[in-house]
Amino acid sequence: MNQLDLFAEPEEQPAPPAPAAPARRYLTDLPPAPAPTPAATVRALRSAPPVPPKPKPRHHRPMTRDPHAHAFEIAEAVSYAWHHSQGGEDIAIPIGTVATLALWPLRGPDAHLAADWWLSLSDEDLMTAFRECWARWWISRPDLIDRAAPLHRWLDDEEPPARRVKAVRAVVEAALTRGLLHRTSSADAEVRSQADIMGALLTTLRSKGSSDALAEVHTPPSLAELMARVLFTDAPLEPGMKFDDPAGGTGGLYRAAAQVMRERGIDPHDFGWSLTDIDPIAAASAAVNVIVWDLGPHILIACGDTLHEGNLAAKAAQEARESIERRDRAHAQAVMLAAIRKVEAMLGEVA
Repeated sequence: MNQLDLFAEPEEQPAPPAPAAPARRYLTDLPPAPAPTPAATVRALRSAPPVPPKPKPRHHRPMTRDPHAHAFEIAEAVSYAWHHSQGGEDIAIPIGTVATLALWPLRGPDAHLAADWWLSLSDEDLMTAFRECWARWWISRPDLIDRAAPLHRWLDDEEPPARRVKAVRAVVEAALTRGLLHRTSSADAEVRSQADIMGALLTTLRSKGSSDALAEVHTPPSLAELMARVLFTDAPLEPGMKFDDPAGGTGGLYRAAAQVMRERGIDPHDFGWSLTDIDPIAAASAAVNVIVWDLGPHILIACGDTLHEGNLAAKAAQEARESIERRDRAHAQAVMLAAIRKVEAMLGEVA
């Protein structure tokens, strides 16, 4: 294969073939990679004065020692970015923005490097990536994604206001530069469960008046971990056991319980988890958390007032079944549509 030699005398050579653009795994409608620089342009640049290289931007900050302090550091940065950009009073949008980044399915030791990719997207591609992320999870967990609707309903607006997009982009940059993906993109669920970032966001973004009206009292993480250790010491864990939290918030007690289980070599997937909260945003955040923390398939999340409506687990179970049925109908319609298009293409070739 011919190779361009920058130190040889200039001579006309056929341009090497452009390398094929790598297949995109998640976002398929981004523009193709730019073509290689023509040889004539390379020769013209030889006489130009050298340009000092720009320092490589640092979009990733190392994790702080205390994961809970790190979660609130991210939350404070997101809150400042959202309000400084005049994003508005709907706190579901900045919380949903962070939830989307946390749910992005790329996992592994280098997954946090996706921060640079996120920050390079145009406004349109950013919104497209957000919608695709929620759609992907709706296919596998429609029960949880329907419960999390308050955090992604705003994405239904195909032409969002420019001010909102600007504020969302500011939130994305704030969360990523504070190391969000270091917490949420690990392949190890135990690492992803070290902190309740959704709970920190809700605590930071919600006004004191709203919290008082909803009687929100978030259990400190250290106390939740102590409670889990004491509980599981007095009551040995047996696969098949079910847990119910009638005022679960964003699921902080379950996070601590899952961490204690994993420390003892016990899989949270072997247990049932039921959580209720009166606040739709808290319940939606809990739905996101149980995915990030990988609590398993046996999850029921209800939204309502336990004191007045009683045990809402049965209602949540029915809503979950309805979500799965909607997903199955949509899947069947998509399969039928694909089959029709295939037949039409075959008939077109015959004709």
